[in-house]
Amino acid sequence: MQAEVPDTQRIFVDIGLGFHVEFTWSEALKFISLREEKLERQIEEYTCLIASIKAQIKLVCEGIRELLQIPAEKTVEERIF
Repeated sequence: MQAEVPDTQRIFVDIGLGFHVEFTWSEALKFISLREEKLERQIEEYTCLIASIKAQIKLVCEGIRELLQIPAEKTVEERIF
């Protein structure tokens, strides 16, 4: 699509939930940097949470296995293909 933009000093940035804010280029770059940092922190938090949930699931599965007296599964190295 071709378009003519009369003023390129300000841009609109989507800030979420369908809202857009008019920024200068420097303001937009600062906002984007802050947003990236926030997203990186959230990724780290979710990664830790996922690891914790995975460990809890493994613990519960092991407990169920012991209650039902099911032999432990072989690890990948012990399996014969």
